[in-house]
Amino acid sequence: MVYSVEQNTFIVMSYYRNGTFVDGAWLYSVAACKQEYLANYPDLEIQETSLEAHIRDVINRFVRTGNVNKGKSSGRPAVSEEVVDDLRERLEQNPQTSLTRLSQQSGVPVTTCHKVVKKRLHMHPYKITTVQQLLPIDPPRRVEYCNWFQNTFHDDGLLDLTFFSDEAWFHLSGYVNSQNFRIWSAENPHVFVETPLHPLKIGVWLAVSRRRIYGPIFFHDTMTGERYRQQILEPFIQQLDDEELQLGYFQQDGATAHTARATLEYLQQHYDDRVISLGVQHAFPPRSPDLTPLDFSIFGYLKDKVFQRQMNNLAELQHEIERWVQSIDGRMLQNIFESKKKRVNMCLELNGEHFQHLL
Repeated sequence: MVYSVEQNTFIVMSYYRNGTFVDGAWLYSVAACKQEYLANYPDLEIQETSLEAHIRDVINRFVRTGNVNKGKSSGRPAVSEEVVDDLRERLEQNPQTSLTRLSQQSGVPVTTCHKVVKKRLHMHPYKITTVQQLLPIDPPRRVEYCNWFQNTFHDDGLLDLTFFSDEAWFHLSGYVNSQNFRIWSAENPHVFVETPLHPLKIGVWLAVSRRRIYGPIFFHDTMTGERYRQQILEPFIQQLDDEELQLGYFQQDGATAHTARATLEYLQQHYDDRVISLGVQHAFPPRSPDLTPLDFSIFGYLKDKVFQRQMNNLAELQHEIERWVQSIDGRMLQNIFESKKKRVNMCLELNGEHFQHLL
């Protein structure tokens, strides 16, 4: 039977109304309360033993909570400011402390630590950004390059004519990060991924400007200076239009094949002094993939898309790479070069030091 608030209130009032004061103490009777309740609600069919149990429950609840009906629990008591301050100090001293370790050190339950850290301290977990190591000589070179870039490419028209190039390896087996890959299951499914001892791979070279992308050009062997000139630079230069060849710049990184004397002379025959590379007037700083559009954007985009499914051979891999390169449109390129300009600005603000963690 479900009792109303009115009925439970009557039970409490009757219980205490029928109490008697004996030898300096109040005595209360469930039986007297039951009889008065039955007299007041004669039309209700109820077992007397069930009513007695209910009377005891209502009185106990009233003594414990002050309520006659079941209500929402008030929950755990509020966490004191002393506990909040203690957790804040511990995290400030060691921001990498896990919630489990924080709970062990402070004696506060893990769930409470989580609520305090998130709702009271307004802290959130952030991943550590992995960046290319910089040597002490690198920041000044990065600053020099970024200042030159800003002074030279002060409008988008020249970026439309300038190509930034790079290459990357794509492995047929793809890439699985076991630290980030999880399978939710009631039992361990014991899933594993096979990787060959000598994985099949294909090299991909691309060049990108603000208005278009050239490539991909595929290669399978280690790139030498001669192969770089014959297999990549020659077909690339042949497809340039007059404006790109006469006004635009060409950027490459400091790989040995790129900076060989014969390679630089070949590039200067076509670009004159508009080559951005180690070993020439406009040096691209080493260890700076964060400033290269292909490294900080396009190659990551391609690998995310290409390896959405498993491929069986290099021909399939090559086809997928070509397909996703074709998906890169003008709007995406414009956004990438806006990011390039933003990165140059941030690099200057931080005097050539790492800035990716602030993006």
